[in-house]
Amino acid sequence: MLHHLIARLTIIFALAISLAAGVSSAVAATDMATDWVDEDFASVRLISAKTNLSQSDTIRLGLEYELQPDWKIYWRSAGDAGFPPQLDWTGSENVGNAEILWPAPHRFSIFGLETFGYKNQIILPIDVAIPDPSQPVSVRLNVDYLVCSDICIPATATFNLDIPAGAADGNGGTNISNHAHQIEKFVSRVPLTGTGLPIKVISIDSQKTDDQNILRLGIAGLDAADVSVDDILIESDLRVGFGLPKTQEPQGPASDDVQYFNLAVQGLEDGQNLIDEPLTVTVIAGPLAVEQNLVVGQSSAASSITAAAASPLAGTSQWLIGLFALLGGLILNVMPCVLPVLSIKVMSALQAREQDIGRVRVGFLASAAGIVTSFWIIAAVLVGIKLAGGSIGWGIQFQQPLFLTVMTIILALFALNMWGLFEISGPDQLGNAANDAITRRESRGRHISSNFLTGMFATLLATPCSAPFLGTAVGFALAGSVFDIFWIFTLLGIGLALPYLAIAIQPRVAHILPKPGRWMNAVKFVLGLALVGTAVWLLSILSVQIGMVGAVAVGMGLITGGLFIWARKRASNLRPRFIFTALAVAGFLVSLFAPGFSRPPSSTMASTSSGNLDWQAFAPETIDALVSDGKTVVVDVTAEWCVTCQVNKRLVLETPAVADALSNDNIVLMQADWTRPDQKIADYLASYGRFGIPFNAVFGPAEPDGILLSELLGVEAVLKALHDAKGASNLAQTSE
Repeated sequence: MLHHLIARLTIIFALAISLAAGVSSAVAATDMATDWVDEDFASVRLISAKTNLSQSDTIRLGLEYELQPDWKIYWRSAGDAGFPPQLDWTGSENVGNAEILWPAPHRFSIFGLETFGYKNQIILPIDVAIPDPSQPVSVRLNVDYLVCSDICIPATATFNLDIPAGAADGNGGTNISNHAHQIEKFVSRVPLTGTGLPIKVISIDSQKTDDQNILRLGIAGLDAADVSVDDILIESDLRVGFGLPKTQEPQGPASDDVQYFNLAVQGLEDGQNLIDEPLTVTVIAGPLAVEQNLVVGQSSAASSITAAAASPLAGTSQWLIGLFALLGGLILNVMPCVLPVLSIKVMSALQAREQDIGRVRVGFLASAAGIVTSFWIIAAVLVGIKLAGGSIGWGIQFQQPLFLTVMTIILALFALNMWGLFEISGPDQLGNAANDAITRRESRGRHISSNFLTGMFATLLATPCSAPFLGTAVGFALAGSVFDIFWIFTLLGIGLALPYLAIAIQPRVAHILPKPGRWMNAVKFVLGLALVGTAVWLLSILSVQIGMVGAVAVGMGLITGGLFIWARKRASNLRPRFIFTALAVAGFLVSLFAPGFSRPPSSTMASTSSGNLDWQAFAPETIDALVSDGKTVVVDVTAEWCVTCQVNKRLVLETPAVADALSNDNIVLMQADWTRPDQKIADYLASYGRFGIPFNAVFGPAEPDGILLSELLGVEAVLKALHDAKGASNLAQTSE
């Protein structure tokens, strides 16, 4: 009897433990949610799809809304009114980047306003990165949201949710919470992206009919997926609105399984259109929703072709791109843009003739380090601009008046220093890069810092140039990740520094040069003139940026400062020397601050004439129409600061053979001036995987996607591109 009692008590105890464990497990699951924050119009809470991290580096949360009838919250693009929920994670621990996965919304139309959002129940899935999966997560989330019916009310909700680190249960247990299924239901409503979409926008174009702007889309795959379009949502940086989609008949021969839709466009200004405008298109068709980033005027097929043409690097080995970067940097040494720094290079080499081998090696290694460091600085600046959403490109610092002004002043100081009108004693000043390179002061132990600064300065003046292989490497870097930018720019710097490294490896090469003597005074005078000529060139670029009056003011300040430095050199008494020094500094300060008080030109020239060539204004949206009419279009993106562009113009485009070919009535010349920042030009270059200039392309009936030419043009290459773009049917006309 006692044995039976003990057995029964044991069974009851075991059942009690099992029940307690089950209840504990259920509580653990249901506890992965905060309390509801209730308002009269909505209730909201934060839920988690997991009960613990289980060594995962991400976790999916859900922001769940229960809305009262006729109340709504807004999608990521609210439309004509409203704003989406705003999340603030301040105070959270072990929480990284968080991304909201936006389910396909509904359209709400009232009083001519179009808005997009959600009604009734909605869960916004949120993928949160976990920096340290071995540690627990402490979520402190503040949500600001707008909820609307007949009126709109802003509201705030604060949530605290702690998620333990945990570990995967080796006995088949699970860390999936009771809320995971509900969250995934709304994840399934997030629009699909990427390749292999079941339905796809294959064409998008802008038209105008009866004074109404229309966006026309062609969508493929609807019949095969057995769905029909419920809505098409358009997101744009322009402040315009898009109406409901209306089914249209195809223009021209019908295509299998392609349906066309028109959306009315409201808010375009007179003369404004959507051609070449990037849009995000979301198509909602029954249970399906897809999202694509498209450019108006390009079909997806054309976009793919353009991308392939623009990115010849696709599938290319990264080691090959690295080789291109090395070669591009090396070739940059003989490009026209590097000629202004020839003075510094020549004097460095001549001075090395008198030094011992060890000092020569260290000096040239320091110059190489300065070059690579400059490339790192340029890469860091470009990364910062890219992360901030700005446009980036090779040599864009020459579009900035402050940079041009500072470089002009430095060149003037270098020239005065080379002529022996003054010496700079501070080892930490940039002028040492010239002073120590052209005097015997290196014997005092400052040659390392001065050579380092020499390399940095040489790099800054070399960047307006593009060279063979350089454009390919830079395009790969600037279109890639932060690592790609630093990796490629490091190799570019090493390539540009290779001559310095070669002398450092074999310093005895410097002893081949003639010994310094009186002849060096004449060399210094000529090289000083070269530096002055470079300064004048920069002033000509500056005149485009800030106007002729501002550039003249900068130049007059430099001349005044130079005259007072000359007077100071000739004065023997201390007081006049002090006065002349102060006046010289004042002159250079006038040069430095003059651009800030100048009025820049309203715009650069829309069209220019170069010799016998008449260039039209840059209008890439018209190229397709011109090609359809049988025209050949030559696109030239240039700038005043691009020396290679000017060399191409003088030595190739304006030669009799090329000029005669370009003067044909069937050829349209289209030029873009990138001397000043221009987002349209930057976007156009980026669409071809280019981030620097020169950029030349030829479009024609036989090559509607364009033939991209090398950065250094050749007469035969240009004539061949014109021939290939026109096609055989136009050959006779070409020869006339």
